[in-house]
Amino acid sequence: MTICKSSAMIKVPFKLEYLLLAAILILGLFLRLYKLDAVPAGFFADEASIGYNAFTILTQGKDEHGIPHPIFFKAFGEYKNPLQIYSTVPFVALFGLNEFSVRLASVVYGVLGILALFLLVRELFPQQEGEMIALLSAFFLAISPWHIHISRVALEGIAAFVFFTTLAVYFFLKSKNSPLYLLLSVITFTVSLYSYFPARVFVPLLTLSLAFLYRRFFLKHRVHTMAGLFILFLLIFPFFQALASPSGWARWEQVSIFSQPPASKTATQHIIKNYFSHFSPDFLFLKGDIGMPGSFITRHSVKGIGELYLFQLPLTLLGIVFIIKNKQKATLFLLGVWLVLYPLGSAFTVDESARATRSIIGVIPWQILSAAGLFYLLTLFSKNFIKILLTFLLTVIIFLSFQIFLQKYFQDYPLYSSDYWGWQYGPKEIMGYFLSHKDNFDDLYLSGEFNAPEIFLKFYDPGGKCLNKCRIGNLTSYNPARKQLFAVSSKDLSNSPLRNYFDIYQTIYYPNKNPAFYLGEIHPNNSLSL
Repeated sequence: MTICKSSAMIKVPFKLEYLLLAAILILGLFLRLYKLDAVPAGFFADEASIGYNAFTILTQGKDEHGIPHPIFFKAFGEYKNPLQIYSTVPFVALFGLNEFSVRLASVVYGVLGILALFLLVRELFPQQEGEMIALLSAFFLAISPWHIHISRVALEGIAAFVFFTTLAVYFFLKSKNSPLYLLLSVITFTVSLYSYFPARVFVPLLTLSLAFLYRRFFLKHRVHTMAGLFILFLLIFPFFQALASPSGWARWEQVSIFSQPPASKTATQHIIKNYFSHFSPDFLFLKGDIGMPGSFITRHSVKGIGELYLFQLPLTLLGIVFIIKNKQKATLFLLGVWLVLYPLGSAFTVDESARATRSIIGVIPWQILSAAGLFYLLTLFSKNFIKILLTFLLTVIIFLSFQIFLQKYFQDYPLYSSDYWGWQYGPKEIMGYFLSHKDNFDDLYLSGEFNAPEIFLKFYDPGGKCLNKCRIGNLTSYNPARKQLFAVSSKDLSNSPLRNYFDIYQTIYYPNKNPAFYLGEIHPNNSLSL
């Protein structure tokens, strides 16, 4: 591969390119696998729901409600998309029902997303520069705080959304020279619709934009276009069936700003403010999701770091200049449309500002622009000494930024993101104690200090060993005629009139060493005090 510049030439051996890509993919895999079952600390109800439904599909061919192989899965007052659940089935089959197996599908989609981005960027830029920019894009995605974060959790098909959408655009660009790729593009675009709810907004608008830009291509290849439309109709029919029913809009009713109008401003003002917050330096480069106004959920980003690295700010600006200067109109159009559309999955929700999960598809164009900017920066100087010095300085900056993120994510993040507003740590430990002591009690009550706590009774006891004893409840369920074990939060216990009669058998601590739950029973004749 040769990258040409009027004043310089950089030669990269062909084999080295693929060795570098392999190294990037291995790095991306390691960053997404390392301590997967322990970080994030805790296991959210949505993850448990995905895992348990994958288990029942595997063992019974039905979801948790007994419906055989559904397209959409009923859960928590809404209907979950199928892609993440069905993708989790083989990992549950291989490794059993646990946190690691449930999160593994996201890891795989995360790594495949890195490869898909490499392929896409090679198509976007001329060959002489495209392969270098593709490697840089893949590297930036591999170490991206935004992408690593969503590739390590099973919150529906977020990582799958990024992968299939990126791959679909790649197939579409390939179809310009080989129209059969159009059929693959249609298939992957449609699959992405079954991944994550924001895809229902982003994908149709992106495909319409591509159809407009390449309208002459569709007119020229009418047979392939008609075949693609036929495949689209077949694959999307269940999707429209769901939309035609009230259940298809259940999630929209839960999160839409129109369902919960703001009191202090109009819905339009809310949408505009929410939309533009996705381009704020705070969200992108400085604070991330967790530092945005109105944000109290600690699950979706790391404190003190943006969704992108700060060094990417000047690189993205240089990348825009590079694309404009080289008159790459198609690339500029695609990235421009992508950036304009990416906040829409979040803008119409009740969120007060940008959210990293619902706007995750924006991770792709930012990496491409950063890579193009870095490439452009290195070609601005003709003297080898300056190039070497600049490369060294950039390497140090990137390495230090990466090191800071790793420390913040793997060491600091678990200490403040495991409570109720985070990953809700504790059900695994509680259910482990329940199952080992179930024969000693008539009832074992799991506190409701979780979103949809009943799913944990199923996930951690899929065989139903504690089916008639393990329940959801707190100290108000106390019955002196029965022998009962309670798992209650420290807050609930301190506020209960029965606190002086509670014998603590075990304390479960958050990763920051604060008490999370007390396990014990009530003895009315006790005069114990906490």
